[in-house]
Amino acid sequence: MTKAIEQQLIENISVILKRSLTADATLADLREKKKASFKAIFTADASFTCSANTFQPYVEEIADDLLQWQASKEQGPLIALVKKIEQLFTVLANFEQSYIQ
Repeated sequence: MTKAIEQQLIENISVILKRSLTADATLADLREKKKASFKAIFTADASFTCSANTFQPYVEEIADDLLQWQASKEQGPLIALVKKIEQLFTVLANFEQSYIQ
């Protein structure tokens, strides 16, 4: 069971990484056009410890969280990791949707 969970987490993080690279390129373009001047993707009350105006630091944080969970296999860190992954998927989807329109 743990191997299946681990594989799914890796696949999800891989998808997030690919989508975040595209989103960060779009953000860079929007900043050049003075259309994206926010300081952070997530608010301070989000699950993330980092704060950045691009997606990459958040992807790095969940990758680090995955490594920590792989070392411990404890449920608490796994739940926190899954919540962060869900938040990233949601924000990326909303960003992609708003940029397409």
